[in-house]
Amino acid sequence: MAAAALCAFPALAADRPATPEGADALRALIAEYLPAAQAGASPLVTVTPQGSDYLISGDLSALNDLLRETGASYDPATIVSKAIEQDDGNWRVMMDSLPRIVFHSKEANGSLELTNFRSTALISPAIAWLLSGAASMDKGALQIQTPKLEEAIDFGPVQENVTTTVGGDGSVSTVVKEDISDIGFKATGVGRNDAPVNISGRSDKALIDVGVDGFRSRRAFDLWGLLASHPARADLATHEPELKGMLRELAAPGLKFAEGIEAQKTLVTSSIGAITLADAKYRLGAANAGPQSAISLGVSAEGLSLPVGLLPAGAGDLTPSKIDVAATLKGVDLAAAANEWISDLSLQGDGPVISDQDADKVEAALLSAGPVRIEFAPSHVVAPAIDADFTGVIRFDHGKPASASMTVHMRGFDKTMAAVKALGPDVAGKAMPALALAKGLGKSESDGSLSWLVELTPDRSMMVNGIPFGKAPD
Repeated sequence: MAAAALCAFPALAADRPATPEGADALRALIAEYLPAAQAGASPLVTVTPQGSDYLISGDLSALNDLLRETGASYDPATIVSKAIEQDDGNWRVMMDSLPRIVFHSKEANGSLELTNFRSTALISPAIAWLLSGAASMDKGALQIQTPKLEEAIDFGPVQENVTTTVGGDGSVSTVVKEDISDIGFKATGVGRNDAPVNISGRSDKALIDVGVDGFRSRRAFDLWGLLASHPARADLATHEPELKGMLRELAAPGLKFAEGIEAQKTLVTSSIGAITLADAKYRLGAANAGPQSAISLGVSAEGLSLPVGLLPAGAGDLTPSKIDVAATLKGVDLAAAANEWISDLSLQGDGPVISDQDADKVEAALLSAGPVRIEFAPSHVVAPAIDADFTGVIRFDHGKPASASMTVHMRGFDKTMAAVKALGPDVAGKAMPALALAKGLGKSESDGSLSWLVELTPDRSMMVNGIPFGKAPD
């Protein structure tokens, strides 16, 4: 399977034979980026030349001495990979399996088991990053036990692919795509306030897409090395100028991050009954672009089915079967906030690395591109008796109340009113006057829909389609 994954790689250069000298150099390189083992303890990693391969192995239990103060530990489990140096300077790294991993802590115990795990990666030392990679497994299981709760996640076949593009300035753009089949979860026991927990669920498939662009991987790897070689705060404090220089390079505008998750055909069973969802998507994005920085979030779902009897009779017509909402946070300066934090950072002594006063300065730098705005992209809500979309913006100016401007369109508003009326006299008596007022204020559009422009000013004055409604409640 690993050989098949390599077919997706760019053309590979010829392998160099492994040598004792090469093993020594690789061992020294790895040691720069790992914590040092306790005196007399087994090394965390060993490197052995074997034909054209360097066999890299490490027992997780070797970490236990380092973790002793935290109360965490691992059962013995040897992780083995093969590294092959190529004559173009890149390295091919492969794993043919992973052992069962068992961990213990003060709060929980657990285990992770992956069946027929395979992975391969092409790594460039010049950028300290993957040029490409692939991984697969037949199935997996994660179990976690606490004194009050037992949780389990299992899944079927997994396929993962990684691709990277290197920019002219040495920064990287990397995309990771993962396809996971037949995912299940279960939790039993008691939760907060000793409330009983008994919930389980299953999804046919999950699609995960993670991307980073403009990432200075070489500098991040150098930072990792600095932290690994100076783990104690007092020791690292002597390298504070070097540390801050690296952090400033990583905080420079240009970094983007994106994440998307989709779950298909999900069934959740709990004490209230079964909930099904045909498709659910989540999207998160962040861009460090100085004063033009932005953080976006999108959520969509369709095919929702709730347990019979959970809602009052007739409420099904008002229960959304499809939701698509997207919003972006603007008016923040991620680079300014990061650089203020770096400037104020102090590792001297043993107090907080950032004082409360400096934390206020970081917040002010973050909001310096204001006013902060939440901008809603065209969003849509659909139910048997609802067909509505909305767009608009909410503004937060420092020291002032929020203001907003939202436009709402609804199609088939009479159908919505009829569905509310069918809920019975108690609900209708409270809701129908407001719905009648809304219908009267609505602007008729050419497609037969009604629209409302709702505005809220900083002085809390409210208007609907230009008609003032006095002050909004605090």
